[in-house]
Amino acid sequence: YDLSLELFDYAAKCSFFIGDNINLKILSEQILTYARSFHDKLNVMYITVSALSFAAKLPESIEKGTWILSQLGEDIPVSSLDSDIQMHVVQTRLMLNQFQDSDLLNYEVMTDRSKMMAMRFLAMLETSFMMAKPSSQAFVTIKMVQLSISHGMSR
Repeated sequence: YDLSLELFDYAAKCSFFIGDNINLKILSEQILTYARSFHDKLNVMYITVSALSFAAKLPESIEKGTWILSQLGEDIPVSSLDSDIQMHVVQTRLMLNQFQDSDLLNYEVMTDRSKMMAMRFLAMLETSFMMAKPSSQAFVTIKMVQLSISHGMSR
């Protein structure tokens, strides 16, 4: 099972890189149908959301990406009010106030696989939000900072 999953993941990644969206869809459907767990589906979900972004299907990319993030326990606020953004900035500053610069430079490395995947999705969605929902893009950045403080630095 593990070898088959890895081969299908790599085949989907190759299809993505060469722009073969038909095979990407076929391979993705196979993984999504037969994978044993949500975690086993994450790599192909990442590739699929990336493909949507590259195809300029930004609203769909954002919708799927934020749904996956919510399944990983990381919700992004939908509000784009300045007061909501300011509140999250203040929360993040309070979290950061407990650290010196040297603490952050030597901070622990993130080891939780779900949080590491959440960071990958957040990093990829940063650009989609910037282009399609610029007023909400700050929430993605704030979420990445908060996740790093709570669970360690991502590689």
